[in-house]
Amino acid sequence: MGMYRRNLALAGDLVARTQPRLAEQRSEPRHDDVVQRAVITFRGQEYLVPVVNISSRGTMVESEIMPRIGESISIQFEHCTRMQAFVRWIRDGRLGLNFGHEIILGG
Repeated sequence: MGMYRRNLALAGDLVARTQPRLAEQRSEPRHDDVVQRAVITFRGQEYLVPVVNISSRGTMVESEIMPRIGESISIQFEHCTRMQAFVRWIRDGRLGLNFGHEIILGG
């Protein structure tokens, strides 16, 4: 694989699932009613983004930004401390972010 194609893979463009998952592989449940939006900081710019769902280890947000897989993004939920997350996947205007540590979700 040449250098050009390798860079595309890091941007998330070539990370595609060809078949649906046959079994649930997530280690914890996702909640879609805990947080409505968050502020993410990406390459020095802040963006207010809708939160699709959240778990104790990550979140899915809607955004048109195009980070690289593995890139660090700062995220702050309402009434919470800002934390670092990293990009796990990018697809159709959505980002999967991993917190790198477990957080406690209030309910």
